[in-house]
Amino acid sequence: MYKSLKYRSVELSDLDILYNWENDDEVMNFGLTNMPLSKDFLLKYIQKANLDIQTTQQYRFIIENNSVVIGCIDIFEFDAIHRRAGVGILIDKKYRNKGYGFLAVNFISDYAFKKLNLNQIYCSISTKNTPSLKLFKKSGFIKIGLKKNWLYKNGNFIDVIDFQKFKN
Repeated sequence: MYKSLKYRSVELSDLDILYNWENDDEVMNFGLTNMPLSKDFLLKYIQKANLDIQTTQQYRFIIENNSVVIGCIDIFEFDAIHRRAGVGILIDKKYRNKGYGFLAVNFISDYAFKKLNLNQIYCSISTKNTPSLKLFKKSGFIKIGLKKNWLYKNGNFIDVIDFQKFKN
């Protein structure tokens, strides 16, 4: 089902859209970091984005629908010894609530378990990020813990929920 979307490597032509996503206030409010990223930083990232995951411990797929970039999905903190990695996703505002996130999370789960031979993938989601909480639960991730007052955003502490999904 997720094969209706196209997943490709990051390219130089993605610089502007990555810059907009990474510096979007809404994304930063839901994300685990507060730091905006410069175009120079992102350009250096793109130049190294196609290196082997063993080297970088991360990989970002650009998600396309009918040749239109609609988001990205990442594998990060790749650990070949313990066979696990983190997962993160961003769907552009214009394309949310259309099922693309669900398709992409299923793609990355399949990729992680079959191509990378991982035993588990995981994510940490702010309790304020209701859409992502629903998405990862629907995609078979299991809540394993709660980090109280984990993030400090806009003068308030926010809890974060940790999830895992295991290879069947």
